Amino acid sequence: MFDVLETALADGEYYAPFCTVRAPGPRLSPGAVPEGWCRSDRDIWAFWSRPGLPEVDQGWKIHVSAQISRIQPVLDTVAEACFAANVPFKHVATRRFYLFLHHKHAPRPQAGKFCALYPPDTETARRLLNRLAEALDGEEGAYVLTDRRYRNSRTVQYRYGAFRGRSRLLPDGKQELLVRDGAGRDIVDLRTPAFLLPPGITDPFVDEEPAAHQGSIVMGNYEVVRVLQTSNAGGAYQARDVRSGRAVFLKEARAHNGYTPDGLSAQERLRAEHATLTRLHQAAPGLCPEPLEYFSEWEHEFLATEFVAGVPLRTWVGQNTPLIRADWAQRDSESYFADCRRILAGLDDTLGRLHALGYRFGDLSPSNVIVTPGTGARLVDFEMATPLDEPAVAGGTPGFVPSAALLAEGSDPLLADRFALGALALAMFANAHAVAERAPDNLALLRRDLTAVTAPPADLWARATAFYPTGPDREPTTPTPDEVDADPVGCLARLADRLAAGLLAMADCDRADWVFPPPPAAFATNTVCVGYGTAGVVHALLSARVAVPDAVRKRLRQDGLDLRGELPPGLDVGVAGIARVLAQLGHLDEANDLALLAENHPLTASCATLAGGRAGVGLMWLDLYRRTGDGRCLDRAAAAGDFIAETAEPRPLLGPQDARGLFHGRSGLALFLHRLFEESGEVRYLAAGSRLLHEELDRAMELPDGALSFPDNAAVRRAMPYYAIGSAGVGTVLTRYVHTDGVQDERFAAALPRIVADADKLCATESGLYAGLAGLAHFLTDHAELTGRSTDRERAVKVATGLLKYAVPHGEGVRFLGTGALRFSADLSSGSAGVLLAVCRILDGPGADLFA
Repeated sequence: MFDVLETALADGEYYAPFCTVRAPGPRLSPGAVPEGWCRSDRDIWAFWSRPGLPEVDQGWKIHVSAQISRIQPVLDTVAEACFAANVPFKHVATRRFYLFLHHKHAPRPQAGKFCALYPPDTETARRLLNRLAEALDGEEGAYVLTDRRYRNSRTVQYRYGAFRGRSRLLPDGKQELLVRDGAGRDIVDLRTPAFLLPPGITDPFVDEEPAAHQGSIVMGNYEVVRVLQTSNAGGAYQARDVRSGRAVFLKEARAHNGYTPDGLSAQERLRAEHATLTRLHQAAPGLCPEPLEYFSEWEHEFLATEFVAGVPLRTWVGQNTPLIRADWAQRDSESYFADCRRILAGLDDTLGRLHALGYRFGDLSPSNVIVTPGTGARLVDFEMATPLDEPAVAGGTPGFVPSAALLAEGSDPLLADRFALGALALAMFANAHAVAERAPDNLALLRRDLTAVTAPPADLWARATAFYPTGPDREPTTPTPDEVDADPVGCLARLADRLAAGLLAMADCDRADWVFPPPPAAFATNTVCVGYGTAGVVHALLSARVAVPDAVRKRLRQDGLDLRGELPPGLDVGVAGIARVLAQLGHLDEANDLALLAENHPLTASCATLAGGRAGVGLMWLDLYRRTGDGRCLDRAAAAGDFIAETAEPRPLLGPQDARGLFHGRSGLALFLHRLFEESGEVRYLAAGSRLLHEELDRAMELPDGALSFPDNAAVRRAMPYYAIGSAGVGTVLTRYVHTDGVQDERFAAALPRIVADADKLCATESGLYAGLAGLAHFLTDHAELTGRSTDRERAVKVATGLLKYAVPHGEGVRFLGTGALRFSADLSSGSAGVLLAVCRILDGPGADLFA
């Protein structure tokens, strides 16, 4: 699985797999390679094999870890053993890839692995384990969390799993790895950070299974009360001193792991942090968390400190800001800003004392500030604190680190802390750091939007924007607030033009891996689909009435047909969505072929959701019916509707954990049934959709301000206002039912204004369609058109103009930051295409909406 941080490391502009980094460094290779053995590089790995070796699907996989200073001799030892035993193997291809795999934020199930060996049977595995354990005796390496160590070796480990990457496709486009259990049944090959065996498989390398841990976890003199965070570097825990009962904070560092780009390991950094805390506490008690003890448990090292009671600043802002709630007018903004001043004043004092002692903090961010009862502020996590007469540690939290240009302007040793303190002040208003760094003029638009709620106090705003260069000496790159207020629709029209220009400028049909820069999720699915790939961008351009280049049209058609056998059936990441866009382009025969493939796909029988299953496939048939008038298309849509309407318990056919929302929950099914009712006139579809909507409302969350929101599912209870998952998506469907003749439902009518209230925001963490401001604007526009009220239209336009502050100039056009706001992307789900679609919805009215 590719996460946001992982895909942001390879390129400074766009998301990309880390293996595509331009300078991966010299390739690692065994010192001696026998004749006949061949190397092939895939992803970050170098594979070694030779013709004639047996092909085995699964078995006992051996992993060998290594210290970073010993990777070459360990590789030579492993290679010699594998060459002699005729066992294929792989190893990390370069030292830089090794650092990435062992990075402090790298995926935990993969961390620690340096070499992986694939013996064809148990006896070969046993011989290799014995040989390597003996040959590598005295070597040390990271513990692989998915594995079990072989005897007393510190580097040789093993697990049972698939060798050849057998998998099954899921409705969301991801692959689920499979392995056969002892009875020959396919089960999920779990890669959790724990040693697990498939049922019916026993470990032949131990005399008896180690006893499973039961009861509380005690490390040193401390019993873990709560896990606060886990990472590849170790963990952070709230614990209790068993001797005194005192609450303490425990920070863990794993051996030979958790590296930063400078090559420092987690344990080296934790030792340095302990030394820093000790010196600071002796010099100024209370300045930092009191260090209590440094100890080792097994191979891990731990730092026990005072537990600072309170909540992280990021959490405090989310709980208290008046700027993102539905009841803006009722919330006490003056009290909030007074608390902000109190927190910043406390940080001023703490940092002043720290600087006076000759130290910089180095990583001031909302996660490293604890707001204590009474709105005091304490600094925690002194990992990057360093003496002022030494170079600052590279790194930090994105958005809270000075740019290279700022760092180049002078030699202020306190610049990092000064900049971060201003960034903290900005975080008290909005998470706008990524855009502010790239387009500082947009801060004026942010202030405009904030002022619509409550005017930012001049003193706090000055602190928040001090390090972002704006002013009359700069050529404006965005409209001014006065221009937006005078002509909001005109500004949106110009934004649409620049968005289209920016999308076309990002197109690259010569690339094999993508046409438009995708989001991180594309690398675990595909780069052609509606949500993450070419089809979604083409749909947005067509909705904007922009001519799609012939090369892009041809590439979408070719890629969609070439990949059809590998894709899931759904609208979002599968062939149904590609079929709809091909139909828009006039390729009706190809669209019909893909539609049949989607209908007959095995996953369509087991998934009914709008994004990934039968409801989305049904919408596709309705679209083809409208385009062709072919009654067979309507019949196929009706068959899908009948199945959904007659399903008494839809939970097994929804997203995981009884998912909510438009894309994966009941409201998506209700939307399709409403569309089917419109085309067929069959009121039974309307009745079935109403039943599903009532079930969706049963799962709503009432917020403290009275608004209604929706969580992801039964397990993840986040209140979500967004389009794909959350209020905006449910509201899109509910609006249609409320304004349909024949639906007289008091519960629907009462719930809708409260759902609108949850979506009525001018700021969001991201700008995108699925989980950002664009999706809120899209829903509010739908709602305004159906109510016909001018006040609703004005509100929708107001929210849409909030998108202007996220636009980053790029040549003659603009780009938008995608998932996580770390890199730009063009996709419909989180990038520029989704914003364009929402803006066109405001400007041009309803079009060929894919999900509505």
